[in-house]
Amino acid sequence: MGRLTAGELLKLRTTRMPLAMLAGMLGLALLAVVAGILTADRVAEQGQGFLLDTDEGVRNIVRSAGSGMFFVLVLGILGFAGEVRHKTISSTFLVCPNRGRVVAAKLAVYALVGLVFAAVSSALTLAVAVPWLSIEGVELGSRAGDVALTVLGVMIASALYGMIGVGVGALVPNQIAAVTVSLLWLLIVEGLLVGLLPSVGRWLPSGAAAALTGAAITNGELLPMWAGGLLLAAYGLVFAALATRFTVRRDIT
Repeated sequence: MGRLTAGELLKLRTTRMPLAMLAGMLGLALLAVVAGILTADRVAEQGQGFLLDTDEGVRNIVRSAGSGMFFVLVLGILGFAGEVRHKTISSTFLVCPNRGRVVAAKLAVYALVGLVFAAVSSALTLAVAVPWLSIEGVELGSRAGDVALTVLGVMIASALYGMIGVGVGALVPNQIAAVTVSLLWLLIVEGLLVGLLPSVGRWLPSGAAAALTGAAITNGELLPMWAGGLLLAAYGLVFAALATRFTVRRDIT
């Protein structure tokens, strides 16, 4: 298992795609935190958000670090489906005929990648948000626990997105189709349901991730943070189990 994990990490280190995905996640986090601070009070006055100097407002700013978590999902998809497309998966299975161990290694590595990406993104978000919020007169000392919990939620959610990405890549080995359908579903369908029908959207992966990262919305309620974490973990485990089952049974040449 150790060699398989090391092999997966080597593949990541020798390609540019992970750096591109990390850059995308950092760029989106930066845009989100800047836009959030600049517009929070104005949006709150319209009844569509929370004032900046509230617990909910601060959490929504800090969770900007997770705005680009879908980049981790895409990287997980490419980590499996990309190997199928380029036929390198056959060599991997020749080296290790136990396909379940191969899938387990990929799941572990891309969960780790999600943690690392989220940690870097959170560091950037806090580096921008903390001094800016202080200048705006937003008191953060008493909210340190909320900030830390939100960052932890972002890291866990990002790790689970990595696992889900591997699962999707195993279930839909056509990487273009897998990435396209996943992004359309995640960013459009689920995004609309979470925003417009939170009573339905909160049970979907995006709703669970929003709850886990401490999101606050004005037109409904998400699950509690702990429940969102359990639900998203359940999605991750289901995709992991399906990925293992389909990979073991599917004829891959």
